[in-house]
Amino acid sequence: MLGSRLVIVEREGLQAQLVMYLDQIAALLEMLAVCNPGILVACGFDLAKERRGRSRAKATAATRAAMGAESADGDSATEA
Repeated sequence: MLGSRLVIVEREGLQAQLVMYLDQIAALLEMLAVCNPGILVACGFDLAKERRGRSRAKATAATRAAMGAESADGDSATEA
């Protein structure tokens, strides 16, 4: 029972980290597309307008806060 909860918490942490990485990749692609719009066609991602309820900055800040809390818990466990 406890093992499955740990797996779920670990998976949620990995999902949050993945979202953060994808947001960083998207931000970099947007910056590069200013100089070279053709890069969006070659990037491999589906192109669509953003339809988020929350802004990217709020979502990224929430993800970083969650990852910071998780790594703080992990650091104390590894030091013991």
